Amino acid sequence: MASPVPSIAVQKKLVALWRETGRVLEELRRSELARQSPEQSRQAAYDMLQLGGMLPEDPARERTSGLVEMQRLFARARGRGRP
Repeated sequence: MASPVPSIAVQKKLVALWRETGRVLEELRRSELARQSPEQSRQAAYDMLQLGGMLPEDPARERTSGLVEMQRLFARARGRGRP
């Protein structure tokens, strides 16, 4: 059962409310960050890094930047007399 689609006026009101909510939340976030001590900031950064380390490794992610492969291709092209 599909829910009825709100009228354009209601949709516009909802968008305006979410926009204001976002503004208030961003203001609150900035205020809380400004009150953090340097030690609290360091701890938060450390905690985020620790959480990132707990994630399983993505097998699709490339293991290198590709720079070594690029240099190999340039060297091969140089060997063929290309600039």
